[in-house]
Amino acid sequence: MTAVNPTLIAGMERGQMQALLAEGRVLNLPRPREVLRQGEPADGVYLILKGRIEVSFIDVNGNRVLAHLAGPGEAMGEVEQFSGRTCAATCTTMANTTVLIVDAALLLRHLAPDLLLRNIADIFHDRLTRDNRLQSLAMFYGAEDRIRIHLLSMTSIEAPDVQLSQTELAGFAGCSRQTVNKTLAQLRDAGIVQMGRGAIRVLDRVRLENAHCGNDRIVLDNSIFRIPEDLR
Repeated sequence: MTAVNPTLIAGMERGQMQALLAEGRVLNLPRPREVLRQGEPADGVYLILKGRIEVSFIDVNGNRVLAHLAGPGEAMGEVEQFSGRTCAATCTTMANTTVLIVDAALLLRHLAPDLLLRNIADIFHDRLTRDNRLQSLAMFYGAEDRIRIHLLSMTSIEAPDVQLSQTELAGFAGCSRQTVNKTLAQLRDAGIVQMGRGAIRVLDRVRLENAHCGNDRIVLDNSIFRIPEDLR
């Protein structure tokens, strides 16, 4: 917990934090588990301490969209807890994920209302900017470019590896797994990436940035896409 500062409880004093931990529930999940289900009430707020949570949405026609891959410090279910509405998406933990489970009443008991409001506003701002960025990607970039951009966004110079399957990458890029497989094979053959079991390593970040189909260099705004700690 000391290595993670969840945005939802940012600014909380040490004593309040200890009380929250004592009354909340820490859950270690070695295997994937669905913790929130679309269309059903949220049984709590899930603060990610370690690992990842996959956020997916199913439309009226049954199409599944991988909306977000949340990492340490992010919260899931807080909107539903405070609004009393059902879950807008399904949240599934990935392997080896640890969460702190609290509820709205517990948060209000230990966190000043003005601080909680500011933290929730920060979360909403991050989500709005992320959604705007993803809409821009969908409108102005082709599938191969979207794959490259997501690889750049999920890695860094210091940590070139991302634990991500080709199916998950296809979900983020909004394309078929076949397109991801073809694109990654081309990048691998060019010595730009290396692929392992459920993982991808960026070997040459500069060439990946300059691989844009329109011959323009890809420039990322890291203030919009925050890289989860466990993906770095």
